[in-house]
Amino acid sequence: MIIVIRKSNILLVILAFILALLVYSIDFSKNPDVPVVTNPYMDGELSVLIDPGHGGEDPGAISDYSGLKEKDLNLDISFKLKALLENENVKVIMTRQDDILQYNPGTSGISNKRAQDLRNRKKMMDTAGADIVVSIHFNKFQQTQYYGAQVFYPPECPDGKKLAEFIQSELRATVDPANKREALVKKDGLIIIKNWKTPTVIVECGFLSNKNEELKIRDEQFRLKIAVAIKDGIMKYFKDKSGASFEDHVASIIEP
Repeated sequence: MIIVIRKSNILLVILAFILALLVYSIDFSKNPDVPVVTNPYMDGELSVLIDPGHGGEDPGAISDYSGLKEKDLNLDISFKLKALLENENVKVIMTRQDDILQYNPGTSGISNKRAQDLRNRKKMMDTAGADIVVSIHFNKFQQTQYYGAQVFYPPECPDGKKLAEFIQSELRATVDPANKREALVKKDGLIIIKNWKTPTVIVECGFLSNKNEELKIRDEQFRLKIAVAIKDGIMKYFKDKSGASFEDHVASIIEP
């Protein structure tokens, strides 16, 4: 079969091709008349500041059953969480990566050292530019019957509340379905949540004073489950924020 191609048809094809090239070559980001819609919750610009509680001369809670120190558990969970978040392309900042307290040389007394360390952590939380702050801790009561991870958030912090609820839900689903604890507001004025500038939560990952739970906490795989639950809660929070932020941003652009 012989196909006859007219010159006029060839010319039309060439013109269409050139027009397509021109359209795709336009840099809309440099055109002030074309709004560029960006959303950090959707564009891979997410960042989390992880705060492993205690450290150095401040061991935090100590297990009466095995001598486990909270400061070591906090750091272990934090490193696990860091790796999981980085695998999701989330930037991670940590207030400490070693067994240390951060205080000025010459400072004496554990109370003064703790106070300086907390102020340094708070400064990092306020200035690091992270989207959220997650502080990792473990609980210990005199009464041994209490168990279960619980998440706290600052007063008048709606994003902190939402983040805490997402993490609490994942801790229940992944770590212990029998845990009926709910995310709660923390009203005692802790330095790290006082006058917050970034949505912040404190995750109490379990009770070192409960014999059965402490035995589980000794197991590295159990601690990994805790880290996975926290990560999943964080990612669900970001997903929720991405929808709300994107819709609000687009609405603000198209409003007359």
